[in-house]
Amino acid sequence: MSSPIFVLIPGAFGTPSGYDKLVPHLEEAGFSTKPGSYPSSNPTDPSTATCQNDIETLRERILFPLLQQGNEAILVAHSYGGAVGSAAATGLDKTTRTAKGLPGGVIGLIHIAGNILLDGETLLTAVGGAYPPFIKTDKPSTGLSVIEPAMDVLYNDCDAALAPELEATMTPHSTLAFETPPTAPAWADAAFDGRRTYVRTSEDCCIPPGLQDTWLEKTGVEWDVVHLKAGHMPFISMPKELAEQLVKSAKGFMELQSP
Repeated sequence: MSSPIFVLIPGAFGTPSGYDKLVPHLEEAGFSTKPGSYPSSNPTDPSTATCQNDIETLRERILFPLLQQGNEAILVAHSYGGAVGSAAATGLDKTTRTAKGLPGGVIGLIHIAGNILLDGETLLTAVGGAYPPFIKTDKPSTGLSVIEPAMDVLYNDCDAALAPELEATMTPHSTLAFETPPTAPAWADAAFDGRRTYVRTSEDCCIPPGLQDTWLEKTGVEWDVVHLKAGHMPFISMPKELAEQLVKSAKGFMELQSP
């Protein structure tokens, strides 16, 4: 059986290129990857860049074509990407697609410090109804947001010498995406029992570990929680260690597929 494809979904303020240090380690382990981008990242028109639009785009342009080719996929979603990826995967699990006579399917969900939103809940609500001080709204223009200072918040465990490179990869994000709710999340489906992994980042200055714990608890479902002593971007600060955990989860998901 061929290995599933890791669909790498970025968090807000970033792009799939943020995973570049991680990809070689996954490929070395025999897994291929596919970028899972969505349009609220630096949009030309922020007034239309909703969370729902991100979900629909990821589903229609990335996941459907991949699965229709008969591939099995594992969604690796970082931060805000967790809300997008979870909702985009709803109804696309392997069991459901096989029952419908459709090829391929999503066989696992992996969140890296991922946002977990209940059906109908916005990210703004999930963080307490007010933006943290490091999210600067209407910057660099109306409808967009940025994170400042990026090194302190996102890259606190990264080599300080990389600051120019890391800060240059950051992109403005649609504020509306944080204030519009996603559709129903796939993690709530029984089809993903035993197929949910959460990478908990204990040194995270963007999404504190306590908030991550609260989100996990409110789901009411079981997750395999992987603890990393890392900041918000472990695919940059410790890509090899993260890759080992992703591969371990993937192999577990694959074993569940075995007859």
